[in-house]
Amino acid sequence: MQLYQSASSTQKTQVDTVGEGSVERRKAYATQLMKTALRYADDEEVSEITAAVEQQIGAMLAARFNPGLNDAGYQVYRKFWLKGGEQ
Repeated sequence: MQLYQSASSTQKTQVDTVGEGSVERRKAYATQLMKTALRYADDEEVSEITAAVEQQIGAMLAARFNPGLNDAGYQVYRKFWLKGGEQ
């Protein structure tokens, strides 16, 4: 359950995101939520979000190794941080 502050008031609204809708709908919600957070994040907040996502991917791989996730994570890292990656 997440708490969001309404832009029109200081009242907080509870949004239950667990157990509702299909996995694909929850993935779409998470994607839009992440895009929104990144749109308004400053440099420090971007670093914190990035670290949290990297930690989650590491936890997922430790709990249940998935070659596709491992390869995709490496390709994203290579694209942005290793020499010779796309610019």
